[in-house]
Amino acid sequence: MQDEFVMSYCNACLGSTDPDYQTYNFAVSGVLLALVGLVGLVGNVLVVRVYLSRSQRIHSTPIYLAALATSDFFLILTAMFLFVLEAWRHHNYPFLAWLYTTGAPFIFPLAAVFQTSSVYLCVAAAVDCFITVVLPTSVRQLYCTPRRAKITVIWIMNFCVFYNIPHAFEIEKVPCIGDNGLSSQICPTDIRKDPIYYTIYYTYMYTTFLAVGPLILLILLNICVVYTVVTRKEDNGEESDTVSLILVVFFFIFCNFTALLVNFLELIFMYQVGQLGDILVYLVDLSNLLIVINATANFFCYFLFGVSFR
Repeated sequence: MQDEFVMSYCNACLGSTDPDYQTYNFAVSGVLLALVGLVGLVGNVLVVRVYLSRSQRIHSTPIYLAALATSDFFLILTAMFLFVLEAWRHHNYPFLAWLYTTGAPFIFPLAAVFQTSSVYLCVAAAVDCFITVVLPTSVRQLYCTPRRAKITVIWIMNFCVFYNIPHAFEIEKVPCIGDNGLSSQICPTDIRKDPIYYTIYYTYMYTTFLAVGPLILLILLNICVVYTVVTRKEDNGEESDTVSLILVVFFFIFCNFTALLVNFLELIFMYQVGQLGDILVYLVDLSNLLIVINATANFFCYFLFGVSFR
């Protein structure tokens, strides 16, 4: 005799069904993130056009910044699909619900790839800035070349794709019972819910390769660059471009530190129910918004403080 399949309700895999949270989620992820994301998409297209122009791409730093803007563009695009559609689909939009549940298993690993590439391309740009500003000219001429920058970008993207392969097996589309009959929802797979997998991939590997490691490196590099800029006079145009990159790194540290904090809170309270568990869903939405804000803010850093960009 076969086991009977029990179909769950369509809110079974939601982080929270509290009406107050649903309102908050719609305002933050459904409206605010969408508006910021639209600005970010336009801004990153402009960044790519400027930094891949004939006069800019002869240097290494613009290549890193163009690659970062490209990664941020697709990061925003995938975030808008996952978070904006997810927020709107709960408000009687059947087509958006179908689009989200059909596309999420494919978009989710792509979003993870571009989030990782944004981290490491920012690190690569910071290292390039450190070599250019702090180290001797001979070192800069050896390592800060367009050819090396292109090779580094290719290696970074290959690593990001390989590192995020497990995300392709973490969520799935499952049938469920909705208000209007049979429907579907996105739920974590058995792999995603496995404690050993979560501990290794999310606790140790995420903390090392995507959170603490890159953030500590960026902080140290930024301190060295800021100290050098303050204590050494540079050409006004070169100094303004360095300042804009310093601000890009600063915004990255600030926005991703919040995401790191949320990750640690999830690890601490992942099995705890009640008020602390309910607060986490609010912080997750906030961290998602901050990541999109970070991917959007780079354009304004370049535009306001970068003479060559303007």
